[in-house]
Amino acid sequence: MTTQPIHILQWGMTTGLGGIETFIMNVYRHMDRTKVQFDFLQDHHDGPLHFEDEIQSMGGNIYRVLVPQRDSLIRSRTCLPRFFRQHPEIMGVHMHANFPYALPLKYAQRAGIGLRILHSHNIEEYQHHENPLRALLWDMRGHAIAKDIDRYPTHYFACSDLAANFMFPNKPYTWIRNGIDRAQFAYNAATRGKARRELKVSDHTTVIGFCGGLRPQKNPLFLITMFERYHAIRPDSILVMVGDGLLRDEIERRTAEMNLNGCVRLLGQRSDVAELYQAMDAFVLPSVAEGLGIVYIEAQCAGLPCLGSADVVPESAKVCDLMHFEPLENGPDAWAVRLDDILRHAPERRSRSADVKAAGYEMSDVAAQLQEFYVRNAKRS
Repeated sequence: MTTQPIHILQWGMTTGLGGIETFIMNVYRHMDRTKVQFDFLQDHHDGPLHFEDEIQSMGGNIYRVLVPQRDSLIRSRTCLPRFFRQHPEIMGVHMHANFPYALPLKYAQRAGIGLRILHSHNIEEYQHHENPLRALLWDMRGHAIAKDIDRYPTHYFACSDLAANFMFPNKPYTWIRNGIDRAQFAYNAATRGKARRELKVSDHTTVIGFCGGLRPQKNPLFLITMFERYHAIRPDSILVMVGDGLLRDEIERRTAEMNLNGCVRLLGQRSDVAELYQAMDAFVLPSVAEGLGIVYIEAQCAGLPCLGSADVVPESAKVCDLMHFEPLENGPDAWAVRLDDILRHAPERRSRSADVKAAGYEMSDVAAQLQEFYVRNAKRS
């Protein structure tokens, strides 16, 4: 008799490419799909996912059935009960969230699904400070949201203590590291040479790298100002920015105003991020809020000195001596001087793959942990 895999419904994918999408897919690729199969719950109006073809090739189903309350109050309350009735094979729901939200788990509980995970990946308190109206509405919703979070999950996961404290303070939780495929990101001298040739960068040019969404949380405008200061110290330098977002036009405008057009490269979304890390000489991400920052782990694996925001980026992002922290309040000038000092005293470039493994960030190990957890806890009454 052939045993069918258990189905775990994943919620949290978008049509774009970000940290959550990368994490879910990395876990999925390393899962034994004869034992555990992933399906994906999406809004009814969502377009193709970034990884749609790959998901389907691995046997995953994408269910576009969620109806937001703003579209239809009645359908928003009936879509999930109907969906769960139609899919008795689903034994668990794993919600990946960047914000306090757990409502789909209410309907999973009512459907008798015994494994209901709420997984916190980020902190977003910066939005409250920038938009007082949003903060007021958030506080008004807070009581109901807190009740959902307290009542409906069976387990709480988080990528760091900061992410846990943001979404479910004082709850017992399991630390799930945002693992990476070490072999993909480990430093390789030949790949470095090839990548720098493709970027048309000389051997002597210092390449400062950034990888993230061009949105307020990642603080790219601060980075542009910091790089202007650094470029004054080291004129033979360029800034390579991987990612896209709503601040792209403003970044282009600031870059032109600072006469940095030839020195700032906006590469947009790329599928060759691992190769681009090899071309860089340092990695800088001055986030104003960060649940963990998987890119710091990737960059360290590639042997890159990294500079992140002190008291914002969790200490757990430091897997070796290449990770450095600087307070944002010290300003872009201090960041530029600190970056120059870090590069002056940087050790010889080499892979830090072993450090990543020792810190628990090897993706195959993370996937094995999750697989064992799913198999042990998934059930349906």
